[in-house]
Amino acid sequence: AEAEGAKRKGPSSLVKRVVTAVVLGAFASYFIVSGGRPFAFFIAFIVWQCSLEYIQLMTSKKVVNKGKAPPAVLRRTMTTLCVGMIAAAQNGIRTGVFEAASFCLLVMLLWKRSTMKKRKKKKVRFSELTMLVFGLFYCGYLPTFWIRLRGVSLVPPVPPPDFIAGLLNWLQVEWTVGLLATFIVAANIVAADTGAFIGGKLMGSTPLISISPNKTVEGAAWGFAASLGVTLLFNNWLKFPGNLGVAIAFAVVVYAASLFGDLIESSMKRAAGKKDSGQLLPGHGGLLDRFDSYLFTGVLAYAVVYWWFYWCGTPLSQLIITPPR
Repeated sequence: AEAEGAKRKGPSSLVKRVVTAVVLGAFASYFIVSGGRPFAFFIAFIVWQCSLEYIQLMTSKKVVNKGKAPPAVLRRTMTTLCVGMIAAAQNGIRTGVFEAASFCLLVMLLWKRSTMKKRKKKKVRFSELTMLVFGLFYCGYLPTFWIRLRGVSLVPPVPPPDFIAGLLNWLQVEWTVGLLATFIVAANIVAADTGAFIGGKLMGSTPLISISPNKTVEGAAWGFAASLGVTLLFNNWLKFPGNLGVAIAFAVVVYAASLFGDLIESSMKRAAGKKDSGQLLPGHGGLLDRFDSYLFTGVLAYAVVYWWFYWCGTPLSQLIITPPR
């Protein structure tokens, strides 16, 4: 998430933030390069933790107010189904997964409420329905597109540099568009966050949006410039996506999705009256605070990659994960 204007006090807080980011970045890089099941496991862990933090936000007293949160068994089931959607995506199962998971949750909710002894507890509130279904969509369905993006098996037009080729050979990993695109998107988001932080600190004065008061127009502009710079660098170096117009569109889409994801989570925290979604990451808060920018980005990045290369004549089998038979 964009960190501009963060009110963390003292240099020790900044050191913690930097160290955590470096360690997390190293782990993420390893799993992105590894791909396959290790990458799916990495995404599944993020999904599991983010769903728990989402539940904490949505069941806070300020959000629930005079209503009621879904029963605990439903909340645990939602987390399990979110992780299950990642497993399904890794095995190439795309159609009907989210719909089936939503149906199961809603049926369980109706059954659970109908078995309550007190009449007041038998009523199903609309807030319960939306909380569960949006949780599945936000924490489970959206991250599956990172699995799909990494699974694109098309070979890039330009071979990797020698040092990257040696690393891939040592790890026994193939050089694919999926690997390249996933790494570039992640690098874009990191660059956008860093640029927004620096720009906000140095020049930030014009509020961007009331949902997140610490964000400024100047910080957003710096963030986009950094994201665009990374995209153009890779387009010039490794010819991905290989077209200047598509590269610019790719940068715009990735940055807009990352900013939108950040603002969505900020609105949820504001509704819950929370500063952070958790305390798992020193200096950053919860895992959802760190990965909120990535949730919507995977969908749009995959859409750009899919349709651009499909338009270029790439066989569909190289753009999707084929389920085992």
